[in-house]
Amino acid sequence: AVALCRAAAAIAAMDVTAVLLNAQSPDANLRQAAEQQLEQAKMTNLPLLMSLMANELGDESKDLHVRQAAGLVLKNCLAAKDLSRQGHLAQQWLQTEANAKQQIKMKVLSTLGSAEQKARHTSAQAVAAMATIDLPQNQWPELVPGLVNNVTQQPSPQLKQSSLEALGYICEEIEPEVLVASSNLILTAVIQGMKEADMDVRIAGTNALYNALEFVKANFENETERNYIMQTVCETTQVAHKELRFAAFECIVRVAELYYDKLPNYMQALFQLTLQAIKTATETGDPDHDEVAQQAIEFWSTLCDEELELIEELAETEGAANPPAQACHYFVRGAAPHLVPAMLEAMCKQAEDDDDDTWSMAMAAATCLSRVAQATEDEVVQYVIPFVEQHLTSADWHRREAATLAFGSILEGPSQNVLAPYLTQALDMMIKLMRDSNVQVKDTAAWTIGRICEHHIRSINAEQWQMMTRPLQPGETPDKEGVLLTGLRDDPRVANNVCWALHNLAEHCEDTRDEPTNVLSGLFVELARALLVCTERPDAGEHNLRSSAYEALNTTLANAAEDTKPRIEQLLPAICHKLEQTFLMQIVSNDDREAQSELQGLLCGSLQVMTQKLNERVVPFADKMMELFIQVFASKNSTVHEEALMAVGAIANAVEAGFEKYMPHFRPFLSLGLSNSEEYQVCAVAVGVVGDICRALESKVVPYCDELVHLLLRNAQNPNLNRDVKPPILSCFGDIALAVGGQFEKYLQVTMNMLQQASLTEVDPSNPDLVDYLQQLREGIFEAYTGILQGLREDNKSEAFLPYVDNALTLVRQVAEGLTTHPDTVGDDLIRAAVGVVGDLAMSLGPNFKDLAKQAPHKDYMKHLMRAAKASRVQGTRDVGRWAFQTVFERVG
Repeated sequence: AVALCRAAAAIAAMDVTAVLLNAQSPDANLRQAAEQQLEQAKMTNLPLLMSLMANELGDESKDLHVRQAAGLVLKNCLAAKDLSRQGHLAQQWLQTEANAKQQIKMKVLSTLGSAEQKARHTSAQAVAAMATIDLPQNQWPELVPGLVNNVTQQPSPQLKQSSLEALGYICEEIEPEVLVASSNLILTAVIQGMKEADMDVRIAGTNALYNALEFVKANFENETERNYIMQTVCETTQVAHKELRFAAFECIVRVAELYYDKLPNYMQALFQLTLQAIKTATETGDPDHDEVAQQAIEFWSTLCDEELELIEELAETEGAANPPAQACHYFVRGAAPHLVPAMLEAMCKQAEDDDDDTWSMAMAAATCLSRVAQATEDEVVQYVIPFVEQHLTSADWHRREAATLAFGSILEGPSQNVLAPYLTQALDMMIKLMRDSNVQVKDTAAWTIGRICEHHIRSINAEQWQMMTRPLQPGETPDKEGVLLTGLRDDPRVANNVCWALHNLAEHCEDTRDEPTNVLSGLFVELARALLVCTERPDAGEHNLRSSAYEALNTTLANAAEDTKPRIEQLLPAICHKLEQTFLMQIVSNDDREAQSELQGLLCGSLQVMTQKLNERVVPFADKMMELFIQVFASKNSTVHEEALMAVGAIANAVEAGFEKYMPHFRPFLSLGLSNSEEYQVCAVAVGVVGDICRALESKVVPYCDELVHLLLRNAQNPNLNRDVKPPILSCFGDIALAVGGQFEKYLQVTMNMLQQASLTEVDPSNPDLVDYLQQLREGIFEAYTGILQGLREDNKSEAFLPYVDNALTLVRQVAEGLTTHPDTVGDDLIRAAVGVVGDLAMSLGPNFKDLAKQAPHKDYMKHLMRAAKASRVQGTRDVGRWAFQTVFERVG
């Protein structure tokens, strides 16, 4: 107690202003000392520190930088991006003594009326951070009425603006159901704010409406209220102030996203408002109009997304008794004759120094056009092709580039038959444009070639392949080289799209990669060489080029045919050497460290692909690769660990029992990966590698099983681990059991209890993501049961499973019943897994299982499940269904 009093006294005596100034000092020593003081204060007496920060934020006599810094410290005491950290902060705030909380709240609320805009802004953020914690706990009920009162009853424009800002932040951060009861109040304040004379208040009101729209569903159901909201928003799109117009169009986009079914009465007005905004921006070239037009275009992109989803639902339910709940109004199809020409003109307004990082109206229009093509399919072609034909050879590079982009944008959606008459001629033009004098035209031509490779590869003739991929022969002029190979040496953005085109080319060879030869065979040496040279360009760090080149190389390696394997064997030591060289890189900054980590990850990815391709032929290189991967694991970068873990898994699959000699060196890093629950992707990969090692080592994995089972059980029961990792963890217990056979008996009770616990999981059947997760979880459970049953049977220990038969059959029965009650929640993989477990129970337990299978209700639901399996469209599921039926009912007699 005495120590706490002293700590509180030390915080109270702290010169808060000086500490906050020092925390922003360019002097690293001063800055670190101040940060340590603040951190210490957080740990010893958080409420006192928050009170001091609230006072400093509200002190009008203090320097603005100090006030902002105080507000930031206060906000960081309440909010964090990390979910577990946020939960901890929320608990601390909820446990703070009531009077202390009230004082902090009152001081921050009073600062909403500050003369300083930045202080008000920081206060609004702090109010929202407190509200996000308190309101879901039914605390601070007076907050929303108080903020609304500030807007509707108080004269100060500053107070109105910051109160609306706070309401907007609260709506943005909090779950909709928490604010449903306050939706009328909030909407009243927001709409009044949008009609105020003060421009800052109007902007804050419009931004708040954007965040509140999700909460006002009931108001949108009422036609009178909906008309008033829509009228207010539409009127706001016509004001002169750019920021306010932009915010109003953002609201229109949000309405399209949330209330598509309510749009018919407003579409004529919205059509005119959005097309006028696009036309104004196109005609004036004013950057202010450009930003507003981007939102107008986003409205149509959003409508495309909504209608594509509805069209897909309609196709899925065709012939079903219940049509989709929501009808598609085909707004985009109706607007296309006017909308597409507007998009095409907007696409001609590229900036002179346009680059991939600068989003513009021209880029938004191209994105929208590609969505329009998907939503309207064949209809779009008639509006685009005349523009392409007119401008593809234009002297103005803006129009050449727009025409190139327009053609590339409609390659997905329209049918092959409708596009076929234009594809050959268009590709010839794209090949020519790869030698254009303008970088942006070349960049877009490369992208369009990539799109043709992705969606219409069969339309490319042999002559065109030559023109794109022909290696330069000795003594030939440079123009004889294939344009894609030349493009790999062009500007980084052009080369990046060339890599993507080559990746798409290689992707199409996946079905023929096990053949003696395929399309890639004749190109392989030159492509691999050119892509490797591309990865070593001094500017390969720009426009994601290095990563794209390795991705194209890896796809080429993976999908090359059998006749390329000797070449891949020759290439593998060179890639190992490249990885070895990364450990010699000079690291003097974080950027250097990131560059090293990125390169190591890419090289590990290539080695993984090569290992999978070569399989047992990789054995002579395995020692060297494992030595390098162990070095990689010594780094602290999780992305590299992920890639290296996958590469090790590939080696385990290739060398099989020979992997035993690597386990003592690899074990600590595998354990670290399994323990990395925060970076769950690493953990998920480590779980997969455990399965690879079990299949490789079989019973030789036994010395490592105590630790592996312990870590897997801990992960399975960890509520903070991302749920997507749980199903593979459960399945992994089956891999271990299959490997160690009867020796799994020592883990049986604890594993089966955990599987039983997992089988009790229930989810909201209306949430498709959770339904999908439950399917995967149940598949994981069944895969674990199958592995355990087969492992025990291998060593004649099947009877050890008898105490757990009821649990297994309970889950089987739930799946069988789901076929009747919720057929859309029981996928083919789950049926196959469940039926497989029934067959394995019969194989393992024989006469013991016969008695159970004879009895009701087991016989009925088992037969129901097996009928579903035998009626499956998937051959593998039908085979398992027939096998299980014969096995179970032969045993039954």
